[in-house]
Amino acid sequence: MSEHESATPADAADQIRPTKRRVEDALLARPGVVGVDIAEKWSDGRPTGQQAIVVHVVAKRDHGDLGADEVIPPSFDGIPTDVVARVVRPLSVQESDPPQVDDEGPTTRRRTRPLAGGLSFGPADAVTIPVDGIAQRRTVNGTLGALVVERHTGRLMALTNWHVAAGDGLEDLGSTWIQPALADDGDPRSDRVGALVRGTLTDRIDAALVAIAPGAPWLPGIVGIGAVTGAAPAVTGTTVRKSGRTTGLRTGVVTSVDYTTSVDFGPGIGWHTLRDQVRVEPEAGGQAFSAGGDSGSVVVDEEGRVVALLWAGEDDGSFSVASPIAVVLDTLGIDVLDVRTARALLAAQARAARARKVQAISPWAASLPPISSVYRGVSAWGARPPAGARGRSAAARPTFRPTWTSSPDAGAASADGATSGRPTGSARTHDGASTEPFTEPFTEPFTEPFTEPFTEPFTEPFTEALGTNPFTEPFTEPFTEPFTEPFTEPFTEALGTNPFTEPFTEPFTEPFTEPFTEALGTNPFTEPFTEPFTEPFTEPFTEPFTESAGTAFTASLASASPRTQARVIAAIRAREIFWAGFIAAATRRGR
Repeated sequence: MSEHESATPADAADQIRPTKRRVEDALLARPGVVGVDIAEKWSDGRPTGQQAIVVHVVAKRDHGDLGADEVIPPSFDGIPTDVVARVVRPLSVQESDPPQVDDEGPTTRRRTRPLAGGLSFGPADAVTIPVDGIAQRRTVNGTLGALVVERHTGRLMALTNWHVAAGDGLEDLGSTWIQPALADDGDPRSDRVGALVRGTLTDRIDAALVAIAPGAPWLPGIVGIGAVTGAAPAVTGTTVRKSGRTTGLRTGVVTSVDYTTSVDFGPGIGWHTLRDQVRVEPEAGGQAFSAGGDSGSVVVDEEGRVVALLWAGEDDGSFSVASPIAVVLDTLGIDVLDVRTARALLAAQARAARARKVQAISPWAASLPPISSVYRGVSAWGARPPAGARGRSAAARPTFRPTWTSSPDAGAASADGATSGRPTGSARTHDGASTEPFTEPFTEPFTEPFTEPFTEPFTEPFTEALGTNPFTEPFTEPFTEPFTEPFTEPFTEALGTNPFTEPFTEPFTEPFTEPFTEALGTNPFTEPFTEPFTEPFTEPFTEPFTESAGTAFTASLASASPRTQARVIAAIRAREIFWAGFIAAATRRGR
């Protein structure tokens, strides 16, 4: 028994790999050769148990019909060879007349929200390609493999194949992408979920990234499989699964991580060779692992880790081809969106949203006194003070009265030094002293409850920590970095009992205007949070404003808890509205 026969398949592959890589280019240069792999040698229709360099050809012919440059040597450096007839093709689908979606077909072809891996996905625009010498318009349709995060920006993106993005050989950066794809009745106006950012076709990967639009709900998982737990290398002999647009959920076995193949990508692209690819065969007695339209699916191991990105398959469905995920991630500068990454993403986005709200507070609004301070003395119109304030001394009862400044059309000061013009909002005490309003920090607590209903959109994300199981307490808030095409499609559908095995197909009836990330009860998929925030804000704000307006105040508020921030911002808004009206009324009275 030879050394290669006695070794395990993995050990034998390690021993054969240097020789295989040395001879594969020469083999691929031979007529009819389209692939080189390391796999078990078959003889007379039976496996031999011996690892070999396996040469894939378009068609097998008798030895006597081969020219000298077509004959495959029986061995290289003592390593046997085997010849098999196998041809692989990219797995995107091009349709000239998109059919209606069959209700009996895979649910992955339907419109599904929240977004997740394994769904029908593609460009919103058709492409023009030559078919039998005639230019024809075709739609290009593939699969949203998995959600990922860009390393240097934190942007949320969808991972798919480059050849899906460039059906005519040309990338259309910034183009709109929809879910479902055009072949599955996707509507470019109402089903858009993102835009193409970039993609690449190299000798190792076929991959592209689509930035997810703000407002689009998502989950860090794959339909039919569940939560994504990370990424790992593919290992020969392990069981894997994938969920794709055409075949849905399928199970297979990794049979090689050394497959090199030359593939015709069609008009505008031509032949390309990809090396050291992952080859997956269907499980024993199972259906084909993939079919046309499954391009872009991710291959996942039994622990929920992504191991490869699917892009091609053999014509008869006997095996599928995928790029190793580590190369995909490092080439594109991304990470798989697992549960841990999703938590970090939501926390960062919540902090950014709170910071934007704090920065939006103007210095004038931040320095406003409590509304109750108006009623502690005689009003600006001479009314008597409220009953609770009548016992106070006059000196302790400052009033707000307009003072006069020069109007734009006023001339020089009059002979007695007085000026004429319009009133401005200055505070004047009973002894006549006038001071500029609202320049000192206000330390009196705001104790009056804010009881009017809060009817403005609630834009502050819920930031409560999510539970240990993201699929009973899911991440439904998308990453909302700036996006040039705002997502306006409403989202309020009721979620099924299992969002990954039963995609959500109900129509939305309420507009989805802001993300919600708060944990939703015991079963968020049957008890969705769809009601608007209309309850009155009745809890009194008792924390004093101790910071002066400006940088110090906003810095202090930015470091406060989300609950405190919401209460302070609500109080400031109420004061701003009140004082704006108060000053306007006083100004009009003084005219």
